[in-house]
Amino acid sequence: MGQIRTWTSRMNIRKKLVFYSYAIITPILLLISILLFVHNYRSAVKKEEEGCIQNVRNISDSINVLQNDIIEMGTYICINDEIRQILTTDEPQQLNQDARLWLNYASMQIIQDMVAISGQIKSIAIYPENGINPYLNCIDRSSSYLGSMEQVREQEIYRIAVQEKGKFLWQRVGRDKTDTYQVNQNDKIVMYREIYDMARKNKLGYLVIGSSAELFDGICRNSLRSEQESVVVMSEYGAELVRCGDIDDALVSEIIAQESSEPMGREMLQKSSWEGYHIYRCRNEATGTVVYEIVHRVGWRDISNTILLAPLALLIGFLIGLYPVLRVVSDIVSKPLYSLRVAMEKFMQGDFSQKVEVMTQDEVGEASACFNRMVDDIRELIDKNYILAIKERESELDTLQAQINPHFLYNTLDSLYWKATESGNDEIAEDILTLSQLFRLVLNRGDGIVTVKTEAELLERYLHIQKMRFGKRLTYEIFLEPEILEEKIPKLILQPFVENAIVHGFESADGSYTLAVSGRKEKDDMIFQITDTGVGMSKEQLEAIWDQADARKYATQRIGRYAIKNVKERLELIYRENYELQIESSVGQGTTVMIKVPCGLEESRSNEH
Repeated sequence: MGQIRTWTSRMNIRKKLVFYSYAIITPILLLISILLFVHNYRSAVKKEEEGCIQNVRNISDSINVLQNDIIEMGTYICINDEIRQILTTDEPQQLNQDARLWLNYASMQIIQDMVAISGQIKSIAIYPENGINPYLNCIDRSSSYLGSMEQVREQEIYRIAVQEKGKFLWQRVGRDKTDTYQVNQNDKIVMYREIYDMARKNKLGYLVIGSSAELFDGICRNSLRSEQESVVVMSEYGAELVRCGDIDDALVSEIIAQESSEPMGREMLQKSSWEGYHIYRCRNEATGTVVYEIVHRVGWRDISNTILLAPLALLIGFLIGLYPVLRVVSDIVSKPLYSLRVAMEKFMQGDFSQKVEVMTQDEVGEASACFNRMVDDIRELIDKNYILAIKERESELDTLQAQINPHFLYNTLDSLYWKATESGNDEIAEDILTLSQLFRLVLNRGDGIVTVKTEAELLERYLHIQKMRFGKRLTYEIFLEPEILEEKIPKLILQPFVENAIVHGFESADGSYTLAVSGRKEKDDMIFQITDTGVGMSKEQLEAIWDQADARKYATQRIGRYAIKNVKERLELIYRENYELQIESSVGQGTTVMIKVPCGLEESRSNEH
């Protein structure tokens, strides 16, 4: 076991998959082959047995059909009134003077017609017990009956028929046999019956009907399916009627003697075994005929050559055909793993652009997809931290540049404010104060997150200064719902759009214009809307706003170096995909900007940190 482990440890994954697959599948296939062999063996034995049972039943039914035709003929003769009158007459000498007495006093023509229709009956003999001349009719012209009742009484079969008191007896009469016929050139199956009166006390006559043995032999011969089978048909009283197949006479005698000694019981079909043979016998209740089918007992060696070949061929063929399948399967499994390993090694060396193609939906595919997500998350995290750091440095630099001695700027504006107040120029003083407050709000140092209320104050100061420029031409309105005033938003995300509306919408045109800024809360989001009635923009101008190639064109549209694209970038950095920024505009119809951001910015940032 240790050597196997050492050997397999040196294999690559492809060879391991093939090796372990064979190690697991081969015993399973071997077990399946053994079970299949056992199943096929049992099925073959069962099929053979069922075939024999059905065969012996079919033979019995076919012979029963032939015997029933003869029995019906015999029964008709025994119950015919005209024939019974002949058999019971007290004047036999008078009737014997008529050579055609059977045709003149009985309906023998009907019987002859029935015999012609049947085709199998070859001879009919009626021997009266009262001295009437017998009715002898041999249709095949190759046989002739015994001529007198005295000759018949000397036969053993006659004595048995008398003892059985009206039962049908069956016997095979071979050619040249003189116990039933004086001359007989063809084998016959003969039915014997003594005719009694209604009380079964007085003998009236003796009936003998012979049929062609060739029909009985043909049924049995055609039923043989192999040289291993033999069929023997016996009468109720042990007379052999038919024998077909290559079987020894002594063996048949021993088998029949043993089987005949055992009662059939209620089962009409039974199976037994005797010294290497299976014996199937079926008895007909109406005639008492017993059909024996004697079959050589089939051993496992006799069947194994035929049923073992299929499982063995299946096992070998499956193992051979399994190899290319396992190679393909191992390639399917090992190739993604190999690609994943190569990508991981390059990732460890600092190549964060590695991606693995997900070719399957199994565990390997899930591992590849997980690796791709990990690479994306790490790259996004690196990019985010890197960009945020750059933005913070730029913001600090912009603030430092804008705050060159801010106290000097504030003190100067404050001096101008008081000088205007002392001179009575209250309006100019108010404008200077608003400008000072605007600078304080814009240049206020911090992390760039303010309340909605602070942003609104910045807009108010900015629009107040613009109102000073445009006078009555500009009308503006700021309406923010009270419940969002304390919510936190990124600093200067509204002012660039207000400035853009004034610079591009109002400055280059004449007339009066209106600007409206609104904000409301909708579920867990805040929606800000900036609407103006300026000159508007075309579709090409809207697309150019987001075009990277036109970034420089719009870089000058800012306060403190914050531009419209800068706003979009900061929204993406802070809210990722949880924000909306839409700009709708038509030439001559004005412009509408909608910004949708989630509430609770400060709380979400704390959770991220």
